[in-house]
Amino acid sequence: MIKSFSNRIKSELLETEREDRADFLAFSYALFLFSSAFGINSMYIKTENEQVAKAYMKCAKQLADVKPVFSKTKGGMCRCEIKSESDRRKILNVFSLTGNELSNRVNRTNIDTESCYPHFLAGAFLACGTAADPKKDYHLEFCIAYKKLCDDLLKIISDIELEEPLNPKKIQRKYELVIYFKGSEKIEDLLLFMGAQRSAFSLMDIKVEKDIRNRANRLSNCDSANLDKTIKTGLKQSQAVEYIIKNIGVENIPENLREIALIRLENPDMSLAEITENLSEPISRSGVNHRLKRIEKLAEEI
Repeated sequence: MIKSFSNRIKSELLETEREDRADFLAFSYALFLFSSAFGINSMYIKTENEQVAKAYMKCAKQLADVKPVFSKTKGGMCRCEIKSESDRRKILNVFSLTGNELSNRVNRTNIDTESCYPHFLAGAFLACGTAADPKKDYHLEFCIAYKKLCDDLLKIISDIELEEPLNPKKIQRKYELVIYFKGSEKIEDLLLFMGAQRSAFSLMDIKVEKDIRNRANRLSNCDSANLDKTIKTGLKQSQAVEYIIKNIGVENIPENLREIALIRLENPDMSLAEITENLSEPISRSGVNHRLKRIEKLAEEI
C-alpha cells in the first residue's frame, strides 16, 4: 500500500534515535499530551498509523515500565490505552504532573532546552498532525481539542527562531482547534526543523515539478493565443487583398506593396518572418508589417 504524505513524514520522524534523555522526554511528552486523552481519568491514543501506536507503547514502557493495552479494528484504527489509574499516575509523574491539573497545558519543565523543541514538535505531529498530498495542496496542520493547549503549542511554534518566522495560523473547526500552515516554504521549514529532511526535499521536488509544468502550460497557452492571433490577422489581410484585386485590379496595387499582397493572398497563415524570407528582396519584419497595414488601409479606402 502506498503511504500518504502524512504517514511518510511520521515514519521518518520515528526513525530518529533519541538517545539523549531530555530529547526523548520532550518527544514522549508531546506524544502523550497531544494524544486522544491524557489525564488521570483517561489516557490513550487513537490512530490509523500502527507505527505511531507502537511508538506510544514503547515510550510508556521506557518511561515508566507501563504496558498499554493495544487493539485494532477491522478498519485499521489502532488504540493504545493505559487502563489502570496507578499506571496513569506513573506516566503523569514522569512529566512532573499530579493528575489534579485543571486543564491540559504545556509544562515547560519537560522541554529542557531549545534543542528539545524539534523532538517536542515531532511528538506533537505524530499525535495530532496531518499533511495534505503536496501534489494537490500545500497544507499541514495540528488538530487539538483544548484551547489553552492549542495556544501553548501556537506560541512554541511562533517563538521558533528561523531565518523566516513560521507564522502558523489558528482556526476553529467544529469541536477542535487547528493550527495550520499554508504555502510550501513554511511547511518545508517546519519539516526540516522537526527532522523530516526527506519529506521536506520530496515536497521541494514536487513544487519544482509543478512550477515547471505550470510554466510550460502558460507558455503553451501563450503560443496558442499568439498563433490564433497570427492566423486571424493573416486571414483579414488576405481578404483585404482579395477585395482590392476584385475592385481595382492587381495592376493598381502600388508596386512596393504588390509582391507582399500576393504572398499574403496565397498564404493567410504565414508569419511575418516567413513572408520576409519569401520576398525577392527581403526587408525587415517591421517593414513587412508596415506594408500589410498599408494594404489594409487601401482596402478600407476603396
